[in-house]
Amino acid sequence: MLLEQLIPPGAINLDLSATKTHEALHELAHMVVGQPGLPSNAEVISAIFNREMEYEAAVGSGAAIPHIMMAGPDKPILAVGRSKKGIVFGRNGKEKVKLLFLLISPADDPRQHLFTISRIAKLLHQPEVRESLLKVEEERELRTILKHHDEKVR
Repeated sequence: MLLEQLIPPGAINLDLSATKTHEALHELAHMVVGQPGLPSNAEVISAIFNREMEYEAAVGSGAAIPHIMMAGPDKPILAVGRSKKGIVFGRNGKEKVKLLFLLISPADDPRQHLFTISRIAKLLHQPEVRESLLKVEEERELRTILKHHDEKVR
């Protein structure tokens, strides 16, 4: 399944208002509330925060991939956020992040989870993809860019 297909309607925000890690994680989690199989929003946010405290999700080049595995969903769920100003991300706050991809995967499929993270990371490490994602003005454009480049890295 292509990354673009993992993003439910309403799970893209091209103008995050967050300025700090916890605010960004809240915004991303709220975009996927109510997706089939997900527990309460509080449980999702708690799991994301706990994971972020263990391992920072910033992957460099102004991008982060916060991710968790949990019981409930039958397939990975992806939310995408973009900050025009940048978000001071992680415990150290060393890097401002502008692109965030929140991945929530079924707990019983770690292989798919790692494969999906790898695909996202490969895309985000390509300067032309990052630049395109930072310039899009509509959700449709973002989906098109992801689909086009994801098909190349699969």
